[in-house]
Amino acid sequence: MKHNWRIVAATIMLAIVLTLPVAGPESTLAGENPGPVFSETGLTPADKAAYLNRVPWQQKIDYFKGLSEQDKKEIFNNVTGTDRLRIFLSLSNTEKRALFKVLKKEDREWLLKNLTGTDRQAILADMDQSVAGESPRQRPKGLQSRSKVEKILSGRFPSGICRELRQYGYEFFRKGTPSFTPLRNVPVGTDYIVGPGDEIRILMWGRLDNTYHLEIDSEGTLYIPKIGPLNVAGLTFGELKKLIKRKVGAITGVKATVSMGRLRTIDVFIVGEARHPATYAVSSLSTVISALYACGGPSKNGSLRGIKVFRNGQVAATLDLYDFFIKGRKSNDIRLQSGDTIFIPVLGPVAGIAGAVRRPAIYEMNGTKTVGELIQLAGGILPTSQLQNVVIERIEGHKRRVVKSFNMDTSNTGSDTNLEVPLKDFDVVKIYPVFEGVAQVVYLEGHVKYPREYGLKPGMRLLDVIPSYGCLLPEPYLPQAEIIRLVPPDLHPEIIPFNLGRLLAGDEDQNLLLHDQDRIVVYDTWEKEDIPKVTIEGAVRKPGPYRLLRGMTIRDLIFQAGNLKSNAFTAKATLSRIIPGSAGTTITEIDFSPAKAMAGLMPDNIVLKRDDSIRIRRIPQYHQALVQHAYVEGEVLFPGEYTFSDGDRLHALIEKAGGLTKQAYPFGASFYRESVKKVQKHRLKNYISKLEEDILTMSSQEAGKALDKDQAAILKQTLDSRKQLVEKLKKARPTGRMVISLPEILADPSSPANLELRAGDRLVIRKRPDSINVMGEVYNPTAVFAEKSKTVRHYLDEVGGITPNGDRKQIYVVKANGSVISKGQDTFFGMTTWDSGKHRWVTGFESVRLDPGDTIVVPKKVDVYPWMKRTKDITQILYQIAVGAGVIVAAY
Repeated sequence: MKHNWRIVAATIMLAIVLTLPVAGPESTLAGENPGPVFSETGLTPADKAAYLNRVPWQQKIDYFKGLSEQDKKEIFNNVTGTDRLRIFLSLSNTEKRALFKVLKKEDREWLLKNLTGTDRQAILADMDQSVAGESPRQRPKGLQSRSKVEKILSGRFPSGICRELRQYGYEFFRKGTPSFTPLRNVPVGTDYIVGPGDEIRILMWGRLDNTYHLEIDSEGTLYIPKIGPLNVAGLTFGELKKLIKRKVGAITGVKATVSMGRLRTIDVFIVGEARHPATYAVSSLSTVISALYACGGPSKNGSLRGIKVFRNGQVAATLDLYDFFIKGRKSNDIRLQSGDTIFIPVLGPVAGIAGAVRRPAIYEMNGTKTVGELIQLAGGILPTSQLQNVVIERIEGHKRRVVKSFNMDTSNTGSDTNLEVPLKDFDVVKIYPVFEGVAQVVYLEGHVKYPREYGLKPGMRLLDVIPSYGCLLPEPYLPQAEIIRLVPPDLHPEIIPFNLGRLLAGDEDQNLLLHDQDRIVVYDTWEKEDIPKVTIEGAVRKPGPYRLLRGMTIRDLIFQAGNLKSNAFTAKATLSRIIPGSAGTTITEIDFSPAKAMAGLMPDNIVLKRDDSIRIRRIPQYHQALVQHAYVEGEVLFPGEYTFSDGDRLHALIEKAGGLTKQAYPFGASFYRESVKKVQKHRLKNYISKLEEDILTMSSQEAGKALDKDQAAILKQTLDSRKQLVEKLKKARPTGRMVISLPEILADPSSPANLELRAGDRLVIRKRPDSINVMGEVYNPTAVFAEKSKTVRHYLDEVGGITPNGDRKQIYVVKANGSVISKGQDTFFGMTTWDSGKHRWVTGFESVRLDPGDTIVVPKKVDVYPWMKRTKDITQILYQIAVGAGVIVAAY
C-alpha cells in the first residue's frame, strides 16, 4: 500500500497534464514556468515527453530548459525526431555541450548525423578531450593538447576568456639544473682572452718534431721548451697564436701550429632573486644567459628585465631577457670573467593580458607601458578579438578594484588614443572574443544531400539553396518543408512553412526570401507518413510485411518474398483487400492463380494497394507425403526404407522389400509404431506414479498396525522388492511394439490383421530361433532347445521345475509374436486353456504347446495375509504394465 498512492498520484497528474489546453501564440501559458508540471516526481520521462510533443514550439523550448539534467537526458530520446533537432539548436552553446556530454551513445550519433555547420564542428571539437573523457594525465606522453588556434579553427569557438595567467619567460629556465659542467672541447674564437689555467697545444715540425700541452700559470706565463717563458696574460687567442708562431719561426727549419686545449674555469657569483643563488664554476666561455641557466634562472619574484653584471665594482652590462625571449637578441649577453657578479633584482611592476591575444600572460613592465605596448608583448591580438569593449581591471588607491572600458576598434576615431592609455602595476587587460555565432548565413538541414551552411547574399531565395531534386535525398516530404527564422528584436524562433513540391515545380509564391540565420528544414516522407505496406503469408520463402512500391503487382511481391516454395499450391490463392467507407470498413477477398500471376498474366497479376494481404496455400498432404516412410529389417530380400501412399498396408511393404527369405520366421516378426510408443510411454509414466502413491499409502497404513516379528519381516521384504521393481520400470524404455500375426497377413492380404501403414512404421523379421526361454523362479533359468509340439510342462521339467518360491498360479508365456497367455486364463476350474497361437482349446495351462522364441515366466510367490492383500494387487498391476508396454523386466 505504501507505493499505491504514488501510482495513483502519478496517474492523476498525467491525466491533468495530457488534458491541459494546447496554448496558441496568445495563450498565457507561453510565459508560464513549466516547473509546477515537470517538477512532479510522479511523472515519468515518457509522460513529460508526451506532453512536450503536444504543446506549441516555443513552449517546447521553455519547458525543456526547465527540466533537470537527468530529465533532459531521458526525455530527449522520447521527443520526436524533428523536435529533438530543433530543441537542441535552440539551446545556447554551453547548454548544447552540457546536454551532449550526458546523452546516450546512440543519441550522440543521431545528433552528429543530423547537425550541420558550426554546430557539428563545435561538438566535434569539444569531443577532443572532455567528451572523449581524456584528462591531461591520461594524454600520451609527448602529445600536446590542442592549441588555441587549433581549437578555434576546428570549430571550438571560445565563449569567454581564461584568467589562468602565468608570468612570462620563467619557463625557459625550468629544465635547467643547479649543477653545471664547464664547457670543454668547443671552438674558441680569436677574440678569446687567455688567462691562467688555459691549456695551449703547440705542434712543431721540421727540424724539431714534437707536440706540447702547456698550461698558463697563475702569473700569466707560458713556458715553451726550446724557446723559454712568454708573458701572455691579457692577450687574445689570436694575438697569442701570432706570438708563438713568431718565436718558433726564429728557429731555423721549424714551424708550428697553435690551438686551444682545456679551457680554464672561472668563478662567478649569482645573487639576488635567483632560484638557486650561489657561487658557480663556469667555463671561461660562459655568458650571462648560460650562467643564469646554470642556477635555474630568476625566481618568479625576480626581474627578467633589469639583470646587472658587476665587474671590479662597476656595472659591466645590464641584460633585458625580454629582448632575448621575444626578439632573439643577445647584444648585452657578455662573456663572463672570473669574479663577475650577476645580480637579479626584485620583480618590477607587472600587468596581465588575457583573452583573444596570441600569448596571454603576465608581463613585467620596464618603465611606463601602454595598452598598445602590452598587446605587442603578447604577440598581438587574434582575429577573434572583440575590440569594441576592451576591459582593464585595476586596483585603485590601495582601496578597491575598478574596471575601465575602452573602444579599440580601428574604425573608431579614438582607438589610437586608447592604445596609448598608460598601465599601472597589477593591471589586467581583458580582450573578449567576438560572439561565436556566424552572421550572414543560412542553413540547409534534414533530408538533403548537402546539409551545411550557405553564405547569405542580397535577395537570396529558397531556389538559390534548393534549385532541384538533385539536392535532396530520395523521397522527401513534398507537401511541407519549413524555414525556422529568428525574429527580431528578441530573436525568438518562428516556423515559416512552404510547399517543397510546388517550389521545385516553379511556383514563385513558394520561393520565399531568406533572412540571416534562417534554417531550412526538409523532411523525409516516412517521417511524416506511415510507410505503405503489403503482407504475404504461406508457401513463400520469406513471408511477412513488405513496403508497397508504386505499381507493385502480385508477381513483384512474391519475388520480393523469395519466390514460391516447392509445396506452393499454384492453382489458387487469395488476396484480402481493405476497403474503408464512411459507414465502416469492409474486407474483400479476390482469388487468383499464383502460376498465372508469376507469368505476368492479367487479371491474376493484380496491382497491389496499401494493406493488401496475400495468402499462398500449400499443396494438400504435401508435407505428409514427404515423411511417409516405413522400414523393413531382417529376413527380407531387400531390407531398407520405403515410401508408401495413403492406404498402403503391411503386405504391400513386404512385397516392396522382395518378400521373405527362406530363413525368415514370420511368427516371431516384431512390428513397431511411433504413435504406440508415445502412448506406452505416457501410460507407463502414469502407472508408475500411481503405484508409488499406493506403495507409500500402504506403508503408512500398515505401519500403524500391530505386527509380529515374522509379519514385519515379510512386509519389509515385500515392499523392498516392489520398490526395486518400480525403479526398474522407470528405467524401462517402451518400444512401441504391436502384436501382429504376420503368417495370417501373408496367407490372406484381405485379413483385418493386415494393418494400414503409418509414417515411421518398422517391421523386423528375424531368423527362426531354436530355443525356448524359461525365466523366473525355476531351478535353472535358461534357454531350452525347442522341440516340436512340446508343452509348458515339458520345458519347466527341463529346467528342474518350479522352486518353492515360485507362484505356479501366476505363470505366463510371452509368445514370439508378443502376445501373452497366462495361468489366469484357465477356464472350467483350470481344466482348459485357449491356445491363441494354435487357435484351439487345450487341457490345462501347462499343456499349451510352445513355439520357438516363446518365453515362460514364473513369478515369485508372495505370502498373502489379509493386511497384505493390497501388496498382491500391486504386484499384479506391475506385471500387467510390463506385459502391456512390451517390456519384460528381469526382476526375479
